Amino acid sequence: MRKVLAPALIVIGLGAAALAGPLSGTAEVCAKFDETDLVAFDSVIDLDYTVSSLTLGVTAVFELDEFDKLFFTAAGALGTIEFRSMLDFDRQTKEFMAWTNAASISLGGATLFGLFVVELVDVGWPIPTEGIGVGATLGMIGTFGDVSVTATSSFNMLVENALLFHLYGYDFMVAFDAFKACGEWYTSLVLPYEVTDIGCDLVWSGALIAADFPFACLDATVLTFVGDEGFGSFLLWLKDVEIGIPWLVLAGLYVGFYVDEKDVDLHFDLVFGDFVCVTPYVSLDTQAEQQIEGITLNALLLEYSYNGVTIKAGEIFDKSWPIDVGGFAWGWEQWGFTLDGGLAPRGFLWPTDPCVYEIDYDEFFGVWIDGDSCCGGAYDVGIITFFDTSQTGQPFDWSETVTSFEIGVGTNVTIGLSMSLMADGLQWFQICGEFSF
Repeated sequence: MRKVLAPALIVIGLGAAALAGPLSGTAEVCAKFDETDLVAFDSVIDLDYTVSSLTLGVTAVFELDEFDKLFFTAAGALGTIEFRSMLDFDRQTKEFMAWTNAASISLGGATLFGLFVVELVDVGWPIPTEGIGVGATLGMIGTFGDVSVTATSSFNMLVENALLFHLYGYDFMVAFDAFKACGEWYTSLVLPYEVTDIGCDLVWSGALIAADFPFACLDATVLTFVGDEGFGSFLLWLKDVEIGIPWLVLAGLYVGFYVDEKDVDLHFDLVFGDFVCVTPYVSLDTQAEQQIEGITLNALLLEYSYNGVTIKAGEIFDKSWPIDVGGFAWGWEQWGFTLDGGLAPRGFLWPTDPCVYEIDYDEFFGVWIDGDSCCGGAYDVGIITFFDTSQTGQPFDWSETVTSFEIGVGTNVTIGLSMSLMADGLQWFQICGEFSF
């Protein structure tokens, strides 16, 4: 009970403190019970203090048996320079983990940026060693007409990670120093702040130049990597190449030139029109990249909404098919359903990725109802039932039903209740509250 009351008292205290100055933040509390016992407890307190153009933040994460995470952030602007900084500590030993810094300035159509990192590095070869390492990356992202260019130079940092700035942009990547995904908090993610070696010497690691430019019937990307030992690779990446077949497109043609070899990869994809309410997930069967043997229907999703009521259903016929990232099959993954009635690959961990609830389920049916509640808030009710066609003994292969109810009291308080029911009875129920100010 103390674990539940303590965050509640903190929330009340934060509400009073918010009246005293430019303090803002959120407090989230979730308690999960296994019938009668408290089996999980999560509490997140996030505070931001804004003065002028500077915002200072602190985030603390508590779990059932421990103080899980603690990190500090600072973000703002110094004149025309925007910056972001984060300090991460081990919550138990209070040991320093990382200090990540990013800064940028916009000049015309270009963004100049820099990263500076001090972090605890674990080097596993030849002898596992842990120590402090320092790294830096300087770069430029610009758009000149129809051509987008990224150029970076890295010092004691992994050069290949700089490609992510070209693919996803500066703002998206630097926010990776702390994020919440699938109910867990992650800090000091190695992308893009990966220091390679222990030590304070900023030894040059290499450079990257990337450019996107359009042709009449395709888009092209050119990548050049130069390492500390000279030329590394030259990559040509052609996307969405029309080949004269209306229902088939060469989604990616990848040609890589390396010091001692050349690599060519192809990825074909099917072309569909707009879907009304049923979305198929289809992959091509290929014996070799250039030889298409057939088409596999992997899954179907149905969605229909009317007057605040949404009905969804799904069926997975084959759980394993490749993930398409930018026109290339990014390995094979197991796919499954999310709690909101979506479809996602298991294992892909980005801040925007949905989370697979249970990989064994291959059918679902769900209903969601939303509307306005009192004082400017909103409510959301959801019931989703999962089925597993590989099991026997249950009617219709029923496996689990999860219900959820969330109501907003005004615009800054949200209360939620959810529970799970299986054949042997109630599995868990969870109570959550969120307060923002």
